[in-house]
Amino acid sequence: MSPIHIRRHELTLLPECMRVIIRPFIPSDTHRVTTIIGRALALTEQEVARELRGVCQEFDDRHFDIASLLQAHYEKVQHHVFTQRTLSHERQLLIGALFSGEYALESAAIFNPSIVPHPDQSGVPDGALRFVMSLRATGEGHISSIEFRAGLIGTDGNITFEPVSRFVTVPEIILNPSYNKKRFITKLREMGFNDADVVIVMAPLGESFTRSDLNKSLNLVLHGSHPVSRDLRRTLECLQWLADSNYELLFPEELAMSERIIFPVSSNETNGIEDARFVRFTEDDGAVMYYATYTAYNGRVILPQLIETEDFLHFRIL
Repeated sequence: MSPIHIRRHELTLLPECMRVIIRPFIPSDTHRVTTIIGRALALTEQEVARELRGVCQEFDDRHFDIASLLQAHYEKVQHHVFTQRTLSHERQLLIGALFSGEYALESAAIFNPSIVPHPDQSGVPDGALRFVMSLRATGEGHISSIEFRAGLIGTDGNITFEPVSRFVTVPEIILNPSYNKKRFITKLREMGFNDADVVIVMAPLGESFTRSDLNKSLNLVLHGSHPVSRDLRRTLECLQWLADSNYELLFPEELAMSERIIFPVSSNETNGIEDARFVRFTEDDGAVMYYATYTAYNGRVILPQLIETEDFLHFRIL
């Protein structure tokens, strides 16, 4: 057997605390929320414009589209706005800013890499390979997320990375995702739920179903059972919890690989997405799929999760 020659490269990936995202920062106390909104409503339009200008000057150079982010955060607290008058776009953005906070994704560490061939090998010389590397980024509060890097292994064995962008963008969360019935039932069995109530809920659903389909089936069972037993309620809550743990993400095509971040979405991941390892599978028909397992952690319990993607743009969390 021919010996394998291994060469260590002088490459070091270092965390960058300036790579940040803007997250909702909404107090749990409703009174505090309405008090903050009240102060924003009391400002004149000139004061609103001045304050918003200051926010944009301070944060705009660290985010692609800060206005869209602030608008999204305003919409999360819009139901607390206690006025009938129409709010200007600027005032909505300022209210959104009051309920926003930056999060430094890599402020604690960046580690645990995995590496796979890039789905796009166009323009790569024969004998070279473009790759995607996933990394576990850990920030404030030890919350972990998944970052990506792209690079090239040259024909001479040298490794180069594409420049790391100073911008990071969270993906769009696809509403009403679809689920694979077989996988869903398998996960329920792993969790110890394999009773008649599960069968009743799952029976009407197709091999692929949406969250809306599941909600209809859950409601039929819930309203058709009188009285609702404690065990039934627990089973239905578990079904909803599992459905919330499965979601889809979509990044814009124009984003560089280093600008994509998978940050915790579901309640099962509030304390982190830990230790994802991506592998590349080629099916018998030649179709390629990338899979990664990771541990979802909410500060109390863990849940094994699976990620699948064909292109590192559209991700399914299972």
